[in-house]
Amino acid sequence: MAKNAKITKENHKMLYQNLSLSELQALAFKLGLNYQKRDIVIGLVGNLGSGKTTFAKSFAKALKIKKLKSPSFTILSVYGFQNRQLFHLDFYRLNHLSELEELGVKELLAGKNRIILIEWADKFPKILKACDLILKFKIISNNRRNVTSYNT
Repeated sequence: MAKNAKITKENHKMLYQNLSLSELQALAFKLGLNYQKRDIVIGLVGNLGSGKTTFAKSFAKALKIKKLKSPSFTILSVYGFQNRQLFHLDFYRLNHLSELEELGVKELLAGKNRIILIEWADKFPKILKACDLILKFKIISNNRRNVTSYNT
């Protein structure tokens, strides 16, 4: 991390403060490498433009997934890597639990050999509870972000 960024650790929470875009991408890449062989559900929470999709793209690069597209309109995108799958979901346009059922989210959460990244996971408290890791993104300025990670 650059000299302007600051990392604070307390209990089950890490706070990455004042991250530039490249520092956010480096954090995502590092987490992608760390979790590439694990089954994990990661909830990405924050306002529009706070860095959720940027994070997801860099996380995917660590898995050697060349192009991750924003699933805002498709809602669910699936990518193969190392005989495993990355599921990238975006709940921004969803409003009802029945929509999650139609997508088969319950089955995805119970699956194996997969990583799940869920943007706007906080729209559904049930989903947040199913996340192994929650990352909250906060805009500090045009090109600076705070990211708080919580292990659940």
